[in-house]
Parts: sequence; C-alpha cells; structure tokens
Amino acid sequence: MKKKILATTLALSMAIATMGSAMSVYAADASSDSNTLKLVLSTNDGSTTDDRVPTPWMNHNLATSLMFRSLLIADSSLQETGPDLAESVDMSEDGLTYTITLKDGLKWSDGEAITADDVIWSINMVQEATRKNSIYSAAFGNITELTSDGNVITMVLSTPYAQMKDILAQFSILPKHCLENEDGESVDSCSYWTNPVTSGYYMVGEFNVGNYFTLVPNPNYEGTAPKIQNVTVSFVSDFLTAAQSGSADFLYGNASDLVDGMASLDNYTSIPVDVLFYKYFIFNMKGIDGKENEAMQSVDVRKALIECIDRATLATLYPNATVLNSGVPNSDEAYNGFEYTFDAEQGKADLEASGYDMSRTLKICYYNNDQTSIDLINTIVYYLEQAGLTVEATLSNDGTTDLFTTRDYDIGFKGLSSFSLNEWYAEYMSNSATFANIFGGDTQFDEAVSALSAATTQEDRDAALNTLQTLEQENLYKVPLFTVGNYVYLSDNVELPEGVEFCNPLYTCDIDYVDWNVK
Repeated sequence: MKKKILATTLALSMAIATMGSAMSVYAADASSDSNTLKLVLSTNDGSTTDDRVPTPWMNHNLATSLMFRSLLIADSSLQETGPDLAESVDMSEDGLTYTITLKDGLKWSDGEAITADDVIWSINMVQEATRKNSIYSAAFGNITELTSDGNVITMVLSTPYAQMKDILAQFSILPKHCLENEDGESVDSCSYWTNPVTSGYYMVGEFNVGNYFTLVPNPNYEGTAPKIQNVTVSFVSDFLTAAQSGSADFLYGNASDLVDGMASLDNYTSIPVDVLFYKYFIFNMKGIDGKENEAMQSVDVRKALIECIDRATLATLYPNATVLNSGVPNSDEAYNGFEYTFDAEQGKADLEASGYDMSRTLKICYYNNDQTSIDLINTIVYYLEQAGLTVEATLSNDGTTDLFTTRDYDIGFKGLSSFSLNEWYAEYMSNSATFANIFGGDTQFDEAVSALSAATTQEDRDAALNTLQTLEQENLYKVPLFTVGNYVYLSDNVELPEGVEFCNPLYTCDIDYVDWNVK
C-alpha cells in the first residue's frame, strides 16, 4: 500500500494536470437503433487511426474479427483449432508439410471467389508488410515452398513450427484482387481500408471519417448469419468516457483508471481474462540501416538505468500486475531465477562509471495516453532525475513509426499483448521487420528462438527458454517491467449464449457470436 501511495504521489507531483484530463469521444448515435451492437476503437495508442479500418495483421479487435476470417478458428485457449475458411489443415509426421484444403464455394463480400491465390498472396504479403504482428514473421519465415492445386494448398517448412495451426487461426486472409498492387509500406493504409472487401459476417455500410463506421450483413457469407443485424464502430480517444456516455457495448483494457472507472458503472459486467500482457522498456541502440544511438550502445549504461527504477512500485499503478525479470513469468517452471534489483545509489554510481554523458538529455518515448501510463512515465522520469539525469518524455501519436522508424529516443515504453512466450522472443529475431531497426539485426538470438518454435516436448521448450533468458539478461535489449491482467466489459444491452469464454481481446477465437443478442 505504501508503494502505491508513493507511486501515485510521485506521479501527481509531476504536473500531471498539465496533460489535461478531458478526452473527446467521437461516437455514432446508435442509442435509438434497435438490434445494433455498439463497438469502439481506441485512437490513443497509435495502432488505430480514425480514417480507416485497422488492419487485422497488426492486432485483432472485435470489429475486424467480425469482418475477416482465417483458415482456422481457435477456442478461448488459443491452442485448439477447428475449420473456418479451410475445411482441413493436415500436418505431415515430420512437421514440415501442411496440406490446407479450402471449403468450396467461398466468396468475398463483393461476390468474387475466395481462392488459394488469396491465401498464398496473403502469406507472402504479410512478410513484406511493415505493420504486422511478429507472430506471422516468426511462423511464415520458415516457409520454403507454398503452392496450390485447385483449392488445395501445400506449405513446406524448413524446420518444424509447433504453433503453426494456432497461428493460422489468427492470420486473416485478405483479397488479392483488391490489394495486389500495394506494397508492404502502404498495404495497411491504402484506400481499401475505408470500404474493405470482407469474408466474415459483416461488411462496411457507412464510413464517416473521423467518427465511426457501420457494419451490415455480408450477403455472401455462407455460414449461419448472426442475430445482430447492425454494428456501429466508433473511434474514441478514451474507453471509459465512451462507456459513461453509453457509446460502447463491448470494450476491454487493464489501465487502473479504466478498471476503477468501470467498477462504478453498474450497467456493465466485468470479465477477467488471463492474458500474457507485457509492459516493458526497449532501448534504441542501432538499426540495420546503420543509424546508431551512441548513448545506448553500452550494456553497462542500460543496466545502470534499470537499477535506478523501482519496477515493483511502478507495478502498483496497475490493478493486477506481476513483476517479472524475463519474457518467462517467475511462476513458469522454466524461469531461471534471475532478478533485476532496484538500488538508486548504486545505479547512479554505475551510470557515472559507465562513461555515460550525464549532461545530455535522456529521451523517453511512449504511446499510451491513458492516465495510468502517464502516471507511470512521470514516475520513471522522477527516478531518473534522482540519478542526476535530465529527462524528456514524449507522447507519440504513432508508436510504431516513432519507435521503429523515426527513432529519436533512448528508452521506449511499450506494451505487448502476447499470443505466447514465442511472441515475446520473436521480437529478438534478426529478421524482425521492426525490432531489427533498434537492435541492429543481431543474429545471436535466432537459433534459440527457432529451437523454441520447434519445441514439441517440455524438455526442449525449457532448454530453449533457459538459453533465451540468459541472452536477454546479458544484453538488455529490452527489459520487462511486469505483466498485467486484462478485463472484458459488456454492457447490459448484450445477451450472451451460455458457456461463452473470452480469449485475449487482441486475438480472435470462437465466442459463439452468431447467438449474441442486443436489447
């Protein structure tokens, strides 16, 4: 309790009020519409802009999950799969060859056939795309052959990938005929996303740029139509304000201000969801383009900076946070027992001894503008200032661009709602489309990451994780602070069928949506 009071006091004492508490909400007035589900998309973290539908190749949300389908669909554990666009996905005994058979008669919302060419183009294109989830790079980077014969696709890997079917249940197939002329830099931001051709329950009806878009039934969806006929998706800057104004029937999050605020609304049900949601630091060191940040090159500097910050106190800012010391949670049997220590005086001494230029301004970049994140950043600034540093913290409006392309910072504060431990470690891969820009394309993690991906036994998994923990703790390319639990919130307007279980809200799973009702 003392630590939480300290963190809150520190944060409040650092002129949080200057950040402003008022946040605008742009929401369609669907309160008078019957049979309409009201969804919201947040524009406060740089992953979503209010002029287009967000690409499902980055993160899923309920809206994109209702529009775009994958080859398979997962259950709430995200580890058991069943048919979706594919009627079957069969793996050879050696784990190297996958035979994917598409269902017959599938159509896009514009009436064009969904074909093997769409699948092959999508898998190839996501590897070129700039904005994407790293799980796709890690999985599809092992493909050596991808061919089709009619509606049967053959995918051959160079090495087994234990989670391949799970990944295929997350990867949305997009229409080649609409996007084949786009390149990796523009595939997520081209005009297609204002009126996308879809494969799921719905397609876009009206798009009001800067405010909302509506979803209407897809006439070419071949399965059972959902009971809900209309969906309104509003772009908002703050989930809590959207809930308070009655603009959201479904939302999720883990920030303390959201959790506390939602607890006071008696017309919402809170559903805890067990997810692997990391909050962590990344260091801007050097890119594969040759651009280096000289100040962060020394591992001694990076270690000293971490010594100066009390991660346990930072964790108290969140309602359900667990401090950790690697990508492997402390409760996992593979955890190696290493702990980062907080020692402000020793950290200051080590920083001075490292040769770091104490006269320069240390820059922090972050992209979440919820009050909890602002409090956390201000507390970090306080700790580093106590070590004798001048610190400048900047809120980014486009986290991906500023962290991995512009790169005008020393420490980045980031979140990762991880599919699995593999996703955390895939960020170290030398071929990562984003992290290679700050880690320099270092290859020393590649072999162990590949071993983890191919592991089919507990012994092999633990051995790979032990190697990876040693590498990350020796190099300090990124440093985990803690994991945070997540919550799904449903308004009383929504009636769920019996037995629905939610998965990580940034992924997609079978939630029996066709039997949802709204009052």
